[in-house]
Amino acid sequence: MDYIFQSAKQEDVNDIFQLYVDRIKWMDMKGLRQWNVTDYLSRYPIAYYREQCESGTLFLLRKVNGNEIVGAVVLLESDIRWLGRNDVPAYYVHNLVTVVTAKGAGRRMLEEAEKMAVKNKKHFIRLDCAIDNQVLNDYYSAIGYEAQGKCEDGPYKGNLRQKSLTVIPQEAD
Repeated sequence: MDYIFQSAKQEDVNDIFQLYVDRIKWMDMKGLRQWNVTDYLSRYPIAYYREQCESGTLFLLRKVNGNEIVGAVVLLESDIRWLGRNDVPAYYVHNLVTVVTAKGAGRRMLEEAEKMAVKNKKHFIRLDCAIDNQVLNDYYSAIGYEAQGKCEDGPYKGNLRQKSLTVIPQEAD
């Protein structure tokens, strides 16, 4: 499946928010304890995504054929969970979500975020994921995101992970 990664527009926000609602229902169905037990939709209501869209930090992944939105992510330039480490240029991945059936969509969004980060002279892509989700932690390790410590945010307990990027210096004119 081929996808297009692009900045979200305000008219996309309702569809994007529905991805989170659907993913939480899926977590309930699968017996996973993540967003569904951390009051996620109250912490990140639709207004949050409207604000991220307005500030240019909300991105989406769309199927080339059919125009369906299959994923979304927020890319920030600082993160309170990484206190003391915000001095090196990085993108911080937040709110990454995909349609369950969109195989490879999460990986594709991370690859696109990495390309964007290199272009914008970021040295790292950083994220966190639930401590007790071993499958997700193993996945991030396998694609180059190294463990960097722990974080807590209310009931959420996470592992901090980062991937080093090669920043290509611009040539002088």
